[in-house]
Amino acid sequence: MKTQKLHITTLVIVLTIASAIFFNSCNKYEEGPAFSLLSATKRIAGTWELKETTVNGDILDINQMLGIFGEMEMDTITGFEFDLSQMTVNYVRMTLDKAGTGNFSVSVSYMGFSFPQDEEIIWSFDDKKENISITVMGDVQDFEIIRLTNKELWLQDVETIDGSITTTIMKSEKLDD
Repeated sequence: MKTQKLHITTLVIVLTIASAIFFNSCNKYEEGPAFSLLSATKRIAGTWELKETTVNGDILDINQMLGIFGEMEMDTITGFEFDLSQMTVNYVRMTLDKAGTGNFSVSVSYMGFSFPQDEEIIWSFDDKKENISITVMGDVQDFEIIRLTNKELWLQDVETIDGSITTTIMKSEKLDD
């Protein structure tokens, strides 16, 4: 009887260690999760709201991105100009459905008025479901998925321009359906 308990205890310990090694070494995404019962397609389907963007490790306020453009002429007939630094981003959202379509939504406010913009998108995983390709208005963007849970989606884009590497990470949270 003691021998049987010793074998069972040893088996439980070995299985626990093997599981820990297996799940830690098989992370599909750099930031996790280590294990999920839901498929990547089921986890990614839904509406995602951008919560944080980092560029080369520095957190970038999305409103600062608009300020980079300064003043931009928006109407060539009247010559009216918008001061983009006075705009406020209300939200940036992306809705993905299981069929590979969805939409990209941005809402900004200027002088108390809200201006929402929606564009249809097409998206797809690569063969290993480690990267996602998103097409908006004919422009294709490829991102590495570094975290994909049922509530978090982190996408990474690494670009080299004139020998300078820029790493952008966009962290989004899923909105309740």
